[in-house]
Amino acid sequence: MPDLVAEKVIATLASVKRIPAESITLETNLQEMGIDSLDVFSLLFELENAFKISIPDDDVRSIKTVNDIVEGVKKLLAAAPPPDTSMGSASPAS
Repeated sequence: MPDLVAEKVIATLASVKRIPAESITLETNLQEMGIDSLDVFSLLFELENAFKISIPDDDVRSIKTVNDIVEGVKKLLAAAPPPDTSMGSASPAS
């Protein structure tokens, strides 16, 4: 089964750095890719929009590889409340 989170993270990273996605693996070290602080902010902004999550600043400091990003996003997605799809059809409050 393809890992859609990893694919989206890699595609976003490739877009931010303007490099081919094929050149990025889960083991790719961000520092070796030349990721600077501006790139990190751009990447986090794109990821927050793509996944509809908020990435805490404390989590950013521990990111070293692409896999760190993927695992962090998965953790945040798992902790996020499910989207409200009721569209006003919830049962009346008692």
